[in-house]
Amino acid sequence: MEMISDNILTLVVPVESKLRDEIRQKTDSYFVTNVTIPPVSYDKLAGFADHLIAENGWDPDYKAFTMICCGNAIWRSVVGAIPFDRRMLLLPQCLRNSQKCNAQEDDLGLLCNECGNCSISGFIREAEDLGYITIVAEGTTIASRLVESGKVDAIIGVGCMETLQKIFRTVNKYSVPAVGIPLLTCGCVDTQADAGWIRKEINFRNDRNGFRLLNLNDLRDKTASLFTQEKINKLLDLKNNPTDEVLRDILLAGGKRIRPLLTALTYLAFSHDPDTEVLQYLAMSVECFHKASLVHDDIEDGDDHRYGKETVHKKHGIPVAINLGDLLIGEGYRLVSECSLDPVVMKDCIRIISAGHRLMSEGQGAELMARRNNDILSVNEVLAIFRSKTAEAFRVSLMTGALAGGADQESLRILEEFSYIIGTAYQLKDDLEDITRPEEGNVLRNPSAVISALAEKTGETGKEIIKSLVSENDIDEIRKLIDKHSIDDFIDSLIEEYLVSIDSCLSGMQNIPLKLALHEIVGKTFSKYL
Repeated sequence: MEMISDNILTLVVPVESKLRDEIRQKTDSYFVTNVTIPPVSYDKLAGFADHLIAENGWDPDYKAFTMICCGNAIWRSVVGAIPFDRRMLLLPQCLRNSQKCNAQEDDLGLLCNECGNCSISGFIREAEDLGYITIVAEGTTIASRLVESGKVDAIIGVGCMETLQKIFRTVNKYSVPAVGIPLLTCGCVDTQADAGWIRKEINFRNDRNGFRLLNLNDLRDKTASLFTQEKINKLLDLKNNPTDEVLRDILLAGGKRIRPLLTALTYLAFSHDPDTEVLQYLAMSVECFHKASLVHDDIEDGDDHRYGKETVHKKHGIPVAINLGDLLIGEGYRLVSECSLDPVVMKDCIRIISAGHRLMSEGQGAELMARRNNDILSVNEVLAIFRSKTAEAFRVSLMTGALAGGADQESLRILEEFSYIIGTAYQLKDDLEDITRPEEGNVLRNPSAVISALAEKTGETGKEIIKSLVSENDIDEIRKLIDKHSIDDFIDSLIEEYLVSIDSCLSGMQNIPLKLALHEIVGKTFSKYL
């Protein structure tokens, strides 16, 4: 995912309506023949605008305006496929008549009295009659909050060029479909807008796309609803014996449920006729595999607590914990084998899962051997472990759902590449947070990308000191060295490198709902970096 450039543009709108219409029409025509699947980065929009300006002889000062028109042309068909009641119309307060307006304001913005002294009331009435959420506010704070909360799936935004540029940063981060309409006049009072253009965008519908966007908040709720006592008992056929009771507790325990969410996401994205039972079995399966790995990892790492509670081996003993981890693995494979899938598809799913188990075990083995030998691995060696463990877990989750849903080979290739990028970036972020967040009882982990980067920065002499500090769990001294050598900046730069490559990785994804959902996941997971 590309970082948004901070290039300084001339933020002006063509004065003549004829020229504005020409730029809009020729831009729309360009993307009819040069189909571009959103989202598109700021830099790519700039490239499209440069091409169109050169081809048509427009004034380069209109580059920002042309970029907005490019973004609109690319996103419009997606926005048009979204129900009106999942769209938001964002209007600026400066459209009101400053001399005659007596509207009040609240935390969300202007409360229009519909006095008719400006154009705002007409736009609001037209949009709300269709089902829109409407907000009249200065700035982008409220819109950003609604976007981040998942309460809207698309934005029609009216504002000055500067505001639209800021909105782009938010909608680009979360891949929210949006159309922007710039004000015709500058200033923060009594501004004017192109009423015809606004009404055209408000009313635009596109029922020909044949797709429905995947709402991550809804899907997250649907996935979480699987992990109730009733559902777990049913899917795993659990009884009331002691082993089943502990197994149930393991699956009911906390966690973000990221893996079953990813499996459900890719299954629904590719399946033309989703089977609820298949979705439930696959989602529960990957969570069983995940919880099994945690039970076994906690034993190997000597961890006494997880999710704020005693770990399984701490509470029930190591033999019981090993057995329960094995049982969870068996249940995971059983759930996949009992899905109503084509035998060839089922074989492919099991192939992906079993290969993942092997690779994750190899990665865990490398980690355990390094710890046993008190070795500090190189950064590249640690990244290889991340690829074998965290990234592989992402791959299994995404690929299992995609295979079950009938994904094409190119989409599978893209998902595989995406898994390795986001999985590695995710673990880098996790490693950095584990050491730098100010929490009591933090334990230094090795291997760790942060520890390895610090060792490489300080040389052989420093490496021996770091080994000693790690063995003594002297996290305060390690933090001082991290600050001294700017290791957090180094790790951040690595994460940013991975995130930049996501944009090119997903550029070939033809499944628009999945592409947008994956970009949204990246935006929410790595918000700090985008």
